[in-house]
Amino acid sequence: MIYRALSAGLWREVARHGDIAETSAALLALLRAVSPVDWLLVRSWDAERSRLDTVAQVGDPPAAERRTSLPTPRREGLLAWAGRGVAESWPGREVTGIARSCAPEGLSGPLVGGPLVEDGVLVGVIVAGAPPETLPALHEAIEPFAVALRNDARRHELAALREAAEQDRSALLSRLARQDVSDAVVGAERGLREVMARVAQVAPTDAPVLILGETGAGKEVVARAIHAQSRRERGPFLRVNCGAIPTELVDSELFGHEKGSFTGAISQRKGWFERADGGTLFLDEVGELPAAAQVRLLRVLQDGTFQRVGGQESHTVDVRIVAATHRDMAGLMRDGRFRQDLWYRVSVFPIQLPALRERRGDIPALARHFAERAGVRLFGRSIPLGADEMEQLVAYDWPGNVRELAAVIERAAILGNGQRLSIGPALGVGPRMSGGGGATAPGDERSEIEAALRTSRGRIEGPFGAAAALGVNPHTLRSRLRRLGIDWSAFRGGG
Repeated sequence: MIYRALSAGLWREVARHGDIAETSAALLALLRAVSPVDWLLVRSWDAERSRLDTVAQVGDPPAAERRTSLPTPRREGLLAWAGRGVAESWPGREVTGIARSCAPEGLSGPLVGGPLVEDGVLVGVIVAGAPPETLPALHEAIEPFAVALRNDARRHELAALREAAEQDRSALLSRLARQDVSDAVVGAERGLREVMARVAQVAPTDAPVLILGETGAGKEVVARAIHAQSRRERGPFLRVNCGAIPTELVDSELFGHEKGSFTGAISQRKGWFERADGGTLFLDEVGELPAAAQVRLLRVLQDGTFQRVGGQESHTVDVRIVAATHRDMAGLMRDGRFRQDLWYRVSVFPIQLPALRERRGDIPALARHFAERAGVRLFGRSIPLGADEMEQLVAYDWPGNVRELAAVIERAAILGNGQRLSIGPALGVGPRMSGGGGATAPGDERSEIEAALRTSRGRIEGPFGAAAALGVNPHTLRSRLRRLGIDWSAFRGGG
């Protein structure tokens, strides 16, 4: 009856506490109520390093027992849990909650202990300074301590994952020059209005989404907007760049692997799909996936199941897939480099993201946004963006899209020493140079432009346009015409 009450009390304490040190203190108090126990140590078993690490210490154990890390030599296949020859784990035989006692050399009193096992797997040991008659009470504590130790390990794993996720989030915010991932998408009311309308349509569903667009156009921002507006918003959002994973590691990265499945697989590892369970997995550059990984991805999309590399057991996950690519998918399928059946699965709801040059009306808002972020982050204050600088930004073609704009603004802030944005040098666009190496004067610039317009009969674009003759972008030329007050239409039909 006493031990039944002790067992109930031990389980209550395990349920109340998450930290192994707090749990150990509470459990020791219960043990002391029924048996004399001087001190208590809990050690976790690290199978990879073949050692025991002390994770909780209650009371005042002798110096010989205070080591935080204890190598545990294997002798004749037996695990010496205290490093003194007390074998408690039998390979090939079911491990049970057995507690034994011994009087190790160098200790003033007896020592009792036993293995901590969960689901047949050794997770640690418990060692206590107590006489042999304490063994029945300690036996009741074996299973609760094992669960408490495993819970503590899982708590630390979750904390490590949260820390890694926070680092990823900080890196993303730095890359996007944003304060929070929930910040409004710049351009949502203008150039991205249709895109955001489609996001609002598909986000509440679990349909796979394929975002098409050039590199740097903001595909990840749209993917995060889909996640934020979905029922999975409280779940993880994980981004995988499929083109950055070595071909031989793609399966392991996406689906995980079992211990020993290949050279270097020293432990079991969860893949991106398992880590994204309950959330959204963003497969960036999905067109870069090798053929074998495409087959396995198709299976996950069809029935939500997969196997880890080297494993036989099927695992089920609940993951929403958002994919993205800048590649010509029709060409890849035509060449046999991307499966048609997979294409139909990932492109259930395609969203075409326009390039920045196709939504020039968003450039001023984006430029101000990046200018403020760059100024505050680099110099602790916002940097003004003048009309001339804005004109240069709007006239540029932005082959690198939003990513290039952010980089140019940051470079311009540095070149301007935090006082202004030096856009021209940041773009690599300086004043045109004459043959003698001097800068072209405003009057010479006007004469040069007017001569080119006369030759092109007022045409700006095209192979025979004034822009081509001057070697500048047509939008840049129009910007200069406005600045110089030149009416190009007056040159149409002229000789």
